Amino acid sequence: MASGESMNRRRFLRNTLLGSAGLSLAGSSIYEAAAQIVNTPRVEYVNGVGLDDPMLVKLSINENPLGASRSAVESVAKYLFKINRYPFHTELEEALAKFHGVTPDMIFVGTGSTEILNTLALSTYFDRQGNTVTGFPSYPGLPSLTETLNRQVKRVPLTPSWGLDLDAMLKAIDKDTRLVSVCNPNNPTGQLLAPAALEKFLRAVPPEVVVCVDEAYIHFADDPAYPSMIPITKKLGNVVVSRTFSKAYGIAGLRVGFGVAQPALLKRMMAYGMPDINKNTLSIAAALGALADQDHVKRTVRLAQQGKEFLYAELQAMGYEVIKTQTLFVPVKVGANAQTIIDRLAERKVRINQAFDMPGYIRISVGLPRENEAFITAFKSVRSAL
Repeated sequence: MASGESMNRRRFLRNTLLGSAGLSLAGSSIYEAAAQIVNTPRVEYVNGVGLDDPMLVKLSINENPLGASRSAVESVAKYLFKINRYPFHTELEEALAKFHGVTPDMIFVGTGSTEILNTLALSTYFDRQGNTVTGFPSYPGLPSLTETLNRQVKRVPLTPSWGLDLDAMLKAIDKDTRLVSVCNPNNPTGQLLAPAALEKFLRAVPPEVVVCVDEAYIHFADDPAYPSMIPITKKLGNVVVSRTFSKAYGIAGLRVGFGVAQPALLKRMMAYGMPDINKNTLSIAAALGALADQDHVKRTVRLAQQGKEFLYAELQAMGYEVIKTQTLFVPVKVGANAQTIIDRLAERKVRINQAFDMPGYIRISVGLPRENEAFITAFKSVRSAL
């Protein structure tokens, strides 16, 4: 590209960004300064939001390809000049409680949902032995923490349709079971449990056993009316629901998650966390802005659904076995060449990952349409070479 053309493109993009994102920030020195940050000029060719390399296609760790909502970005910009103040307040807890129909003392805001899982494992096993029951393959957060603490994990195989086998998991619970991990939708297989079956399972688990329902991907359920298990936390004292702002809300870089449970359970968990100092001004601002913009969540979900349909069709046309999911990713069976394919794609600046604990499967995060198309083009090239 000629230097003059490059400068014209940069100037065009900058002016376009200023018109779309910056105008609402204008009007005071604070907002004008923030607008300069928002509108840093960058030429984008293929990549999604938030990547420095314009030719990188990053479809590896299930990030929101649309980025954060305008509301979240503007909220962060508004608070840029307040980062000298400690965020000793409960605005986010109160907003989350109102949104989810619980009381503020049932909300535990953490540094991503990882902190919720960490504190749950520590509070459970700090001074006693026991085991954690989980599906397999499923998200390894709680099981890995259990093993780090030298406690036992009981892994229950999935059903033939890649879903959690709740009946088998219930049978696996014994007198030494302390925790049960339920990832719904399941990662890495992307399957969703029937709500009635899940609620029946939660009610059947002994009350002294804590069940963590990880709903990191629940926004991506095909049915927009699919119910969260958050309401049941008001009835059952041994259930904690973990959520994240990293996926549908698009603020993974600011690390915001939260748990919902009855106050007595959260109090035990918080004793092993960093209450009051585990949040920061900008992460709270971003989460509040993101929560207020549910239209952005809906756009993200629509983009994911459309992207999955495109990937399903293209991959199946090539003869590959695809697992249809209700998440932000697509697992694909490619056989023994999985790592070779990943490496060859990386050479072409396309990043994907193996589906963990699923030998022979790759996992593709859904990106923007141009990213999905770039992946398919690169995948066909790699496939031909192999």
